Amino acid sequence: MTAIPILVIGAGRMGQRISAMLGQDSRFTAVIASPDGDALALAARNGLATAAPSGAGFRDDLSRFLTNSRAVILTDASTSPVELARLAYENGNHYLDILENGTASNAVAELVRDLPQGHQLCFASGCGLAPGHVTGLAAEVLARVGPEAEVTVFVGVLPAHPTNRLGYANIWSIDGLIDEYTNPCLAIKGGELVALPPLAEAEVVALEGGTYEAFTTAGSLDALARQHTGRIGSLVFKTLRYPGHLDYMQFLLDDMGLAKRLYQLRSLLKTALPHTENDRVLIALRVRPTPDAAEIWTKQFLHAATVAGHCYSAIGTATAAHVCAMTDLICTRMPMDGGLIAPGAIGPALLRASPFFDLLDPARPPVGAA
Repeated sequence: MTAIPILVIGAGRMGQRISAMLGQDSRFTAVIASPDGDALALAARNGLATAAPSGAGFRDDLSRFLTNSRAVILTDASTSPVELARLAYENGNHYLDILENGTASNAVAELVRDLPQGHQLCFASGCGLAPGHVTGLAAEVLARVGPEAEVTVFVGVLPAHPTNRLGYANIWSIDGLIDEYTNPCLAIKGGELVALPPLAEAEVVALEGGTYEAFTTAGSLDALARQHTGRIGSLVFKTLRYPGHLDYMQFLLDDMGLAKRLYQLRSLLKTALPHTENDRVLIALRVRPTPDAAEIWTKQFLHAATVAGHCYSAIGTATAAHVCAMTDLICTRMPMDGGLIAPGAIGPALLRASPFFDLLDPARPPVGAA
């Protein structure tokens, strides 16, 4: 059987991780393309297949690369998701991304709605952790509860050992973090779709033997909130952090005025926060079937692991496993009519058919990093 060619846009740590994971499955081949020549050279030194730029504009290169691919996965926000989705359509590629930008996802959705009917191509934004894996977990819960249910989804991506007052590190995407902390948070309250302020509704949550603070953040459950308006009493997403984080962030954003100078906040966090691969992912869903009922909790914990001397981050494993499983199902396992696939529309029950999804099992060591 001929291997299915996948184009991965972005040569950063997630682009390399996804490419390496796909490359371990004989059914796929993966090639990385990036406008960042230094990152592309590093990916090549790490033994990954790369597509050399022609020297023309990167958009012209993309059209050439896409003609030899079945699907494209965007990992780098420096490439326009709408432009790439359009090029994917023109060149007969499925489109997926792991971005956390709700505005970009909405723009891709608008593009797909304007495409001619009858094509067999799939467009799936938000295929990472949240939106992505966590969205699917939440969708499974929402399918089982009644109209009075109150659901709160908690997710934390945290350094295993906090070393500063923020209790945080440069683990994932600083740009994504700023979007989550400064944009309105879509939620359902009293059955109605509402926009909550970020960093609000703070509470203390005890998980895995530790105590964490939780507060609203943006972007992770937007699609589910729109879909379930009028069908559930409450749906809220909250981020988990080590105690004290919220107070320091509010000091930076409000007292220091960085909410109006996000470029300075971005520079500060990128230069001051330590990088780490030694992280952990905490996922918890709290369900109250009716306002007077007892709480029901569902929990999943993922930890970084060291294999053959290399530390594999939990967030990297979760993100790559989910988008690779989505790619697997779209390309090989599911008859698709084509069109938009919203986050959570393909849930864990279907994704478990893909061997990539096994990597989200905490009992298995993570593999496939560059």
